[in-house]
Amino acid sequence: MPGALIALDFDGTLASIVSDPSTSRPVPGVIDTLARLADAGAQIAIVTGRDAATVLELGGLHAIADVVVSGLHGAETWQHGKLRTRAEPAGLAALRTSLPPLLRQAGDGVWLEDKRLSLVVHTRQAADPERALIELGDRLPPLVAEQGLELHPGKLVLEIRIPHLSKATALRQLLTPSTTAALFAGDDYGDLPALAAVSAWAADTGRPGLTIAVGELAELRRAADCAVESPAELAGLLAGLLATR
Repeated sequence: MPGALIALDFDGTLASIVSDPSTSRPVPGVIDTLARLADAGAQIAIVTGRDAATVLELGGLHAIADVVVSGLHGAETWQHGKLRTRAEPAGLAALRTSLPPLLRQAGDGVWLEDKRLSLVVHTRQAADPERALIELGDRLPPLVAEQGLELHPGKLVLEIRIPHLSKATALRQLLTPSTTAALFAGDDYGDLPALAAVSAWAADTGRPGLTIAVGELAELRRAADCAVESPAELAGLLAGLLATR
């Protein structure tokens, strides 16, 4: 366990997906398990599309010794009580103004989440979430590209973020020469680059790497070494690491 990196997504991985992101909480027992893994010598990291401060509060992550929270797909990092962050990209201010009228045309229940360094369009609460996602997926790309930003799809979301930034960015920062083994678990399209980063690191170093898909997303399950059905099942797998240690 000493020197191992255990990196995990938050929503859909440690916590079940909910319609209101502000009510998201880790499944019972998993934070205690991560704290015990940290005490055993593992580096625990949360790699999320959310901002670091929000995930720290929702997850109760202060209970985990030396935890690292990489937020907004690597745009910011919280560690030892300090937050390092990129500057706000040009173009976000314009989209904050231009997107709300467009989203209102898409129907009730479509809303915009402002994460400071990214914007997320949610359709989960719409009358027809899939149709709203498809329509906006056709209309938003030229507006986003005009502002020099990138549009990324997720589970009933479209995320606008800094170009060339992904969870692989965060993983490459977390994987150091002293890392002895690495595990990453995630549930959404945005986790695919992180899975690839861990697999590439394991191939390059010859050290153990394990990637885990949580949930039913077919693309993620094909890319991962193994799959579990839910955050609760992942929590059981993590607890098993303590038993096998």
